[in-house]
Formats: sequence, C-alpha cells, structure tokens
Amino acid sequence: MSQLWIITYDISDQAIRTKVCNILKNHGDRVQYSVFECWLKKRQLIQLRQKIAALLGQNDQVRWYPQCKWCSSKASWQGPGQLPEDKGFWTV
Repeated sequence: MSQLWIITYDISDQAIRTKVCNILKNHGDRVQYSVFECWLKKRQLIQLRQKIAALLGQNDQVRWYPQCKWCSSKASWQGPGQLPEDKGFWTV
C-alpha cells in the first residue's frame, strides 16, 4: 500500500540539488521549487531515503512528511494544481 509523502529540501550545492530533484521527479510530482508530493510504498521510501542520503552534504537538509489518507484527502491550496493520484508503477 502506498502512502503520500511531502518531501522538501534545502541544499546549497547546485549539482547535488539537481541530482536530488531529478531523483524525486522519478518518484512524484514537483509542486513547488523544492517540494514534492510522492506516493511511495515502504520499500520505495527506504530506497529513496538511502539514495538521497548518500548525496547530501553536512549542511544539506531533506524533510519527509507522511500524510495519512484522511490528511491527504483534506489537502487544499490556492492557485492552479491538484492533489496527485497514486499512479502506481510498472516494472519492465
């Protein structure tokens, strides 16, 4: 079962920031410059956290906010956008 995660980052090095951004783009939707909404299964979450942790410098920060089904269904915003759907994934 997938869970919605809000993932944010504050990374000073442009090259590392770009790598983290590209990794997150493969797992979810970018909703603001350094904010992603990702539907992740537990194993995906563990692998993603390990992959990103290996890139981070001493002063870099990534925050992971889990969203329960009730919380994610109550999300709201102003301006364009919508809550991302759990699209699943295909393994080839």
